[in-house]
Amino acid sequence: MKRLTPYLLVLLASLLTACRRDLWVYTDQFRQVELITDWSQAHERPGGMTWWFMNLDNSGRNYHETTAEVSHSWLNLPQGSYDGVVFDYSPAEYSHQEFIGMSYPDSALVHQLPSADQPAANQHLYGDYAVPNYLEGIPRYTPTGMYQVGAEPELINADTIKGVHITSGPEEDLILWKDRDQYTSDLTTLTLHDTPQPLVWTLNVKVHVKGLTYMNSIRGSIAGLADGCWLSTLRHTSTPCLQALDSWSSVTLNDSIGYITTSVRNFGMPDLDMPPSTAITRADGDETDDQETTGNEETDGETTSSEESGGIHTQIGERLQLNLLFLLRDQATVKSYHYDVGDDCITIRDGQLEINIDIPIDYPGGIPDLPYVETSDGTGFNADVTPWADGGTADETM
Repeated sequence: MKRLTPYLLVLLASLLTACRRDLWVYTDQFRQVELITDWSQAHERPGGMTWWFMNLDNSGRNYHETTAEVSHSWLNLPQGSYDGVVFDYSPAEYSHQEFIGMSYPDSALVHQLPSADQPAANQHLYGDYAVPNYLEGIPRYTPTGMYQVGAEPELINADTIKGVHITSGPEEDLILWKDRDQYTSDLTTLTLHDTPQPLVWTLNVKVHVKGLTYMNSIRGSIAGLADGCWLSTLRHTSTPCLQALDSWSSVTLNDSIGYITTSVRNFGMPDLDMPPSTAITRADGDETDDQETTGNEETDGETTSSEESGGIHTQIGERLQLNLLFLLRDQATVKSYHYDVGDDCITIRDGQLEINIDIPIDYPGGIPDLPYVETSDGTGFNADVTPWADGGTADETM
């Protein structure tokens, strides 16, 4: 046995040498791409941000990270060509919108989610009376048979960085430990600049009303606003949505005339030159249809954001439909009105990301005219919405 021991040791050493595996390390230690972010155009300086870069070789490879370093951060990007997007906070922190198609630049989309509480069936606010035939693409909510009501988007700021070409450093996510010095010696720092700007718009509605003092409460909806924004171009989808208008205020001008107002956040008017949001599929959570990637612009050491090429571009849709449903002070009479509004009532302020709808007192189609009714005991005007039983309905389509 003593004579066999040296041979066994040699054999064991040979086996260990033959089975030894090479040591690999991730390439995120090579800090050659720095991102400088200017939040002066955003709603506020956030406590965190996400950068997301998608390879332009149509492979679906993408790199992203959420970081608290919102002014200056280092990116771990291997060699290749990329388009990127930067936005505040992380996708998981938004509950009213989702980020889909993030593997490819042409499919990256921030998309409005359905409202968590879909309202009860009502044809005048969420059914066939509320959505005209020319507004195609709004999904149905199966339990009620009505059109799906979209959630009010949360404020978000974003910017794109296009045509990023990285020519030094590793080509893959992992390299051999013994080769790390080779890559470190020829790194070239690339500086990227971006200026996130608001993506969410505000719709302001003002409607003059006759007989305003006879109103108890009002609900409304708006059909035709865009349901999302393509992140690669910061342009709105061409798909319309339906949103509820429930928080109203009123101003009485005299005994018979006044007006009601409300505001709601949204993704702006549809961009008719862009694809619909339905072009994106959600298989496996983030797969997309094959799409042709756009061309890239060459850069020389520094890359700037889309702000320098004009920022958000919008080719607006033709019109919106405003739907109003009044419950009068007798708690029984219900009056509905539908307004197909266009350029005569819509004002768009691109610089302020505002859409204003104004139904003036001399509107050619007529303004809501509420009839006199007796006051029910203990009731009066209340701008807050409360449920009521449907009574007699007089449909007046303008």
